Amino acid sequence: MKRLAAILVLLLVVSAEARTKDSDTTIPFGVGEKLTYQIFWGPFVVGRATLEVAGIEPADGHNCYHLVARAKTSGLINLLFPVDSLAESWLDCDGLFARRYTEDRTEGTHHRTGEAHYDYAHKETVITNRLNGKAKHFPLNQPVQDVISSLYVVRTRKLMLDSEQSFVINAASTNYNVTIRPDQRKSVWVHALGETQALRIEPMPTLSIVSANKGRMWFWVSDDARRLPLLVNSELKLGNAKLVLFSIGTGNTPSTTTGTPARGANSSTLTPTDKPLASQR
Repeated sequence: MKRLAAILVLLLVVSAEARTKDSDTTIPFGVGEKLTYQIFWGPFVVGRATLEVAGIEPADGHNCYHLVARAKTSGLINLLFPVDSLAESWLDCDGLFARRYTEDRTEGTHHRTGEAHYDYAHKETVITNRLNGKAKHFPLNQPVQDVISSLYVVRTRKLMLDSEQSFVINAASTNYNVTIRPDQRKSVWVHALGETQALRIEPMPTLSIVSANKGRMWFWVSDDARRLPLLVNSELKLGNAKLVLFSIGTGNTPSTTTGTPARGANSSTLTPTDKPLASQR
């Protein structure tokens, strides 16, 4: 059960690019966007997860997208081994790199809460354990992403079949170099959009919890300007785990960045008719 809980949380993560954006970089998300996912273990819905652009907030004197990711189990699995995870990220609006990351996670009887401060002025990452107040300092020599900001930064990039890109993501004291290469384009079905053209990406190396279970993981993103994360599929020796996009709430979505997000439409929710979940690999 503990491994299952870890997989459910880690399925929210995708690899990230650590580079400064170009002046004409398109930002396909905006304040108010909220993506809701159903979490599947095999054919069973075992929880729900959300990704939200909660607002624009300052971090170290710079405007940042405040990104919020939540995951919570439900039903029988919640009785056997409850998981309740909250992660927040502050993504620099101009540079598109992480400035701050916090997490508060409960898995069964275990609780973890901490914060990472990416202090570029002093070239150090400060990791603080909120349970005991202890802080550790590590060198910071380049812009980095955290596990939440990375998902949004990937959405701003041009993804093409068989075109390889290298990314850097920071987790605690370690920077990980990850390569992504979209290797397949096909139509997938998700509740929020119905049939949608999508690109499949398998990050290499994969998450440790996946490789430890002799498994693989694929991310499907919409093959359009929004680059919506549609589906995450992980095949493990323990079974199959998925996150599937269920609904979309939309807010202010700028077309291009100039340092200040543009104003857009009012919040709404897309709710197409129900259809059985299509299996995609």
